[in-house]
Amino acid sequence: MLEVREVTKSFGGFRALSSVSLQVEPGRFHALVGPNGAGKTTLFNVVVGRLKPDRGTVYFRGQPISGLPTPRIVRLGIGIAFQRAQAFLSMTPLENVALAVLSLRRGTGGFRALLSDRVAVERARALLSWVGLTGAADRPAGELPLGDLKRLDIAMALAGDPALLLLDEPLAGLSRAERRQMVTFIEKLLRRLGLTLLFTEHDTDAVLRLADRITVLHQGEVLAEGEPEEVKRDARVVEAFLGGGDA
Repeated sequence: MLEVREVTKSFGGFRALSSVSLQVEPGRFHALVGPNGAGKTTLFNVVVGRLKPDRGTVYFRGQPISGLPTPRIVRLGIGIAFQRAQAFLSMTPLENVALAVLSLRRGTGGFRALLSDRVAVERARALLSWVGLTGAADRPAGELPLGDLKRLDIAMALAGDPALLLLDEPLAGLSRAERRQMVTFIEKLLRRLGLTLLFTEHDTDAVLRLADRITVLHQGEVLAEGEPEEVKRDARVVEAFLGGGDA
């Protein structure tokens, strides 16, 4: 579904990524983890088109996408939800998702046309139902708690019927109880939809529960890769990511 092949990215004299490669298989949940400064965010931004690699190529379904603008990458079938909420907080969840549907389909046609497009509105309501926000559809998004804003971002990311969903730290800022709820929500929804997932996350328990496969980055390089139980037992991972004795 997605292949990162020998990607290198530097900022001035600092090499953030050094010949990083990974493959995300269809239908699998693939976690990208590592300590702060490992290169996770840089790699994520290369994949989604925010950064162009110095060397190497990113492929989606066999097609090179390196350097394409993010909107084109989304239209190819990749949904993206960033760490910080991307919704317009003065608009309702229904308006936000309808806008996402319209912009991916044919452009917005102006804000006045937003809720006059029945197909877009019906699609938006269905997406809000999927993420459990039907009851909040007509409230200003700015009134929603953080967990609901993250669900709204996922609904917007699903607006284009993506085959691959990218989530950047979907649990950031949530309480322990909220993190457990979000993990259950993500797992049930995406498995039911049959989506492929690539995500970054610091919550080790959540990663071990969600991921079918894990790639561990350290100092811009792939330190280890494998299934969760395999990676969890890797001494290099315990030292670099799990925190030695804290593991």
